[in-house]
Amino acid sequence: MYLHLFLFLFSAGVSSYFLPLKETPHLQNKTKSAIIDEMLCLLEAENESINEQFFKPLHIKNQSCAPYNTENFIKELKKIPTCKCMKRVEKDMIQLEKTCPILEKPSSSNSRCSEMAETDFPSFKESLEEFLKWVNGKQDCSNIVRSESGLYPDSKCRCPDSWKSRKGLL
Repeated sequence: MYLHLFLFLFSAGVSSYFLPLKETPHLQNKTKSAIIDEMLCLLEAENESINEQFFKPLHIKNQSCAPYNTENFIKELKKIPTCKCMKRVEKDMIQLEKTCPILEKPSSSNSRCSEMAETDFPSFKESLEEFLKWVNGKQDCSNIVRSESGLYPDSKCRCPDSWKSRKGLL
């Protein structure tokens, strides 16, 4: 009896492995870590020369500043609309802002949160990466599910397979 149950469960799992992703939404399990991983990959892959000055928040790991930091990063990313990959990161930041309680606006403001430093793109990008890693470590966001086709709508922004395999995403 137990052998039949085991074989049934095993075959159901194996057969669902070969189904297209559209038919197995319960198996996709895209969490906030996945969306943050994608953003980190796109930031790391961005090597376009961007000659713009940016403002980066100074208190990246301050929980009371997290909503303000998110807003500021989004605002700064809007300065480079021609970079398709950074536009994707901007949209993902907006999505993250909606699903992470830690990024919700508090009722009172903290004056330290408005402290910013003017910087170039590589330094801005580094701060954003550090912020995303910090948010990811908080484990405080709702699951974000989207299909693979929604990841790269214009097929110009892709995480290289080498990056995905290094991070264990393949």
